[in-house]
Amino acid sequence: MGGYLLLKDDFEARIRLLAPEEGGRRQPAYNGIRWDFAYADASGELELFMIFPEFLGEDGQPLADDIALPVGPWLRARMRIVNRELRQTLHRDRIAEGVRFHCHEGPHVSAVGEVTRITGLHLAL
Repeated sequence: MGGYLLLKDDFEARIRLLAPEEGGRRQPAYNGIRWDFAYADASGELELFMIFPEFLGEDGQPLADDIALPVGPWLRARMRIVNRELRQTLHRDRIAEGVRFHCHEGPHVSAVGEVTRITGLHLAL
């Protein structure tokens, strides 16, 4: 995981964790969770990608990883694309402000999100 932490974020998003009655997880989620990312507008077979969130507080600093994330409100997150090849060949063309996505745990959607700002996505690594 050491190399992952050195990567700059690619974009920012707002993410809302779903309540259990909406199909969300029954156990609390914490900063550092590693969901799979899926584009909300995808049709056909479900494609999942390793794009991981780092949730931020109102001050822009990462939230503690030992305090449960709230279910229901929109949370701000920095997002990092783990697969460098797909970052260049797929995600640079698909990710833009307003793009909606789902956060998956297996086949289950645990959270929904929307891209709010592009940060380092188009920079060379």
